[in-house]
Amino acid sequence: MTKRIWTKPQPLPGFKDSRSPLPQRLGITPVVADILRQRGIEAEEEIMEFLRPSLLNLNSPFAFREMARAIERLELARAQEEKILIYGDYDVDGVTSTALLYKVLTDLGFKAVAYIPSRMDEGYGLHKDAITKALQANVKVMITVDCGITAVDEVEYARSQGIDIILTDHHEPPDSLPQAYAILNPKVKDSGYPFRDLAGVGVAFKLAQALLERLEEGKSGAYAVLEILDLAALGTIADLVPLTHENRTIVAYGLRQMENTIHLGLRTLLEECGLWGKPLKAGQIAFMVAPRINAAGRMDSARAGLELLLTGHEERAVELARFLSRENALRQDTEKEIFAEAVEILEKAPIPRVIVLSGKNWHHGVIGIVASRLVERYYRPVFLIAEEEEIGKGSARGIGGYHVLDELKAQAELLEKFGGHSQAAGFSLKLETIPLLREALNQAALHLPEEIFYERIRVDQCVPLEVLDASLLHDLEHLAPFGFGNPSPVLAGRDYPLYMADTVGKDHAHLKCMFGPQGEWEGIAFRKGEELANILGSATVDVAFGLDWNTFRGVQSIQLMLKDIQPQASWQEDHDRSLAGQEIALGQEETAAGGPYPQELEIMDWRSKNREEWSKTLESRGDSVALWDFTGISPQEPDADHQAPWAVIIGVPPSWQRVADIIRQVRNSGGQGVILAESQIDPLVLKERTGYLSREDLVQMYRVLYDLAIKNNPFIWVAEEIPLWQARAGLKIFEELNLFRCLRHRSNTIHIEWIPAQKKLDLEGALRFRGAKSRWEEAMAFKEEYCAMPWPEFKKRLGRY
Repeated sequence: MTKRIWTKPQPLPGFKDSRSPLPQRLGITPVVADILRQRGIEAEEEIMEFLRPSLLNLNSPFAFREMARAIERLELARAQEEKILIYGDYDVDGVTSTALLYKVLTDLGFKAVAYIPSRMDEGYGLHKDAITKALQANVKVMITVDCGITAVDEVEYARSQGIDIILTDHHEPPDSLPQAYAILNPKVKDSGYPFRDLAGVGVAFKLAQALLERLEEGKSGAYAVLEILDLAALGTIADLVPLTHENRTIVAYGLRQMENTIHLGLRTLLEECGLWGKPLKAGQIAFMVAPRINAAGRMDSARAGLELLLTGHEERAVELARFLSRENALRQDTEKEIFAEAVEILEKAPIPRVIVLSGKNWHHGVIGIVASRLVERYYRPVFLIAEEEEIGKGSARGIGGYHVLDELKAQAELLEKFGGHSQAAGFSLKLETIPLLREALNQAALHLPEEIFYERIRVDQCVPLEVLDASLLHDLEHLAPFGFGNPSPVLAGRDYPLYMADTVGKDHAHLKCMFGPQGEWEGIAFRKGEELANILGSATVDVAFGLDWNTFRGVQSIQLMLKDIQPQASWQEDHDRSLAGQEIALGQEETAAGGPYPQELEIMDWRSKNREEWSKTLESRGDSVALWDFTGISPQEPDADHQAPWAVIIGVPPSWQRVADIIRQVRNSGGQGVILAESQIDPLVLKERTGYLSREDLVQMYRVLYDLAIKNNPFIWVAEEIPLWQARAGLKIFEELNLFRCLRHRSNTIHIEWIPAQKKLDLEGALRFRGAKSRWEEAMAFKEEYCAMPWPEFKKRLGRY
């Protein structure tokens, strides 16, 4: 049985202090606030952007260094009516990328065709045979999606035949890049793009964004960015890229768009899954929708999935959706057979550090899923190989601390081809080298510490059983969408009373438990039925779990989704999370022990002096100074290596703590003293610093937008009358309130759709408005104190820090 270690969440100094205004100001519970901070999301602005993603935060597609070049080539292709081939991949990421670009290109008047290779006949990536066929079809431009970054020879062949290739991909690049006409890949060095974790469909989406911006300049656009976000979200969820930053925005808005999708095939597939007309979650897409599209590509060809997403005929959409469901059922049966065979082989001997198995009748389209299930069962890196004549085609899945792509690179001389990511990769090799690969990978793993092969369950919060209720689950849902990089929170409890435990489901595969003195709380552990023997006879257990809704006969209740259950769990300190806390604690300890400054450090009160007065005084004394300027939006601080006997603080700092920090820094660097001067600030500057727009500001802005909307909706707003920060801040508040949607934007030109209000406007319901208002009020109160407080009281206040 896999050994599991639970990591304890670390207390973060000062954060749970009841005096901390942050959770209350943002309208979130301390539990949610603490989980965010445990995940490194601490600053108020970061928290707001995480909890309320905005389309205005989508990066400009032209941040890609070669995007302009790609768009220019496509513009020429449209003008000269050249044929463009979109060349995809057979997984969900590749299929959605292909469909998305095809829809946008054809809508914009391009002569586009789409092609996805067969997994069985052609395999992954760009192939010379496909390029030859494209040449015969008079294709002049090829766009690769979700593939191509390693196709050095193939791209050179296309170039020699007069075909220009625009390469869009997100896989790790090789040392030598293909000489494509343009490369759009955020992982390529100096790509220019600020976010490297886009899925393949995310890169295709950026190309579509750029096309819409460039070719429909000045128009609202029939194909607004919002209308393709559902396809981008589907591929992003399926490809297991981190659901953070821009991916989080794509998925959050894409799921909303999916609930009202304009794509007939996607709607039909949602109906087939029983999801149409319901609020959608990322998990539902990952486990119900994506596998159906993947199934056809795994078993044979992904073209049925592509046709479904492109079709405009309802009968054909229903036929294809049902076909994909049948293919998915076939895939599941095939997967179960291979999994059972692999388990039978493995359990005849001790489990090796690295599992390398092969089989003659294994379908190479599903071995990646089987590898994932074996990792789940044994917590070992897994390399599965389907033997086909003289060649084996393999899929690898890793564990934490084991980089499968790097391990394959180290054995490159044994392989014919390989590629992928840190935790998932594909490869091929000759059958006679399989034993050599098995031996080499296991030999290389001997130097790894034993702890790597212990599964770690990272606990976000330890909670008593009695606090588990619907209110807590509602609070945790604020952190959605969940997925890779932002997992659903894991809660844990010690010594939960175990009222009942039994196996359920076909073949007794699942474990069901009831907790509490009377079994008031229900828990389920899928595919963990074999662990029943481990807890039988235990009066109490330690449980690690997530929370989800369970609906039975129309009644909704909470359910514990069990990650692990042990009579007594093995706990370990989470050193990664405790490190930041130690650093904070050390800083606080120094403040408490040493005070903000020693007696010999001179503090001078020149708050009433203006710049001309204090600068002349210092000039006459011949003193050099380090200037801390808080008169503007952002503080201007002296260079770290700038040493001066005197520090001058001008303007209004953000807090007493910041002033004390500066004084302490001057003391530690051997300075003579600190001068507080020119204590004033323009209220407009303070508004921008806090991001605050008053109710009157927002009402006036709404009227301007409404006047534009009633003339033409969607519409274009060129924000010239107000600063750009006000325009963006106001629109984000209106987004939260579901009054407007920002379809796309470039600089101060924003394409907006007005949504008729369903109820009376309540600004306090917007987290951003509420948070900015609190910051503004606190900043104004501090400004009054800082500028007007008598000097003796001023020094006394500093002494608290």
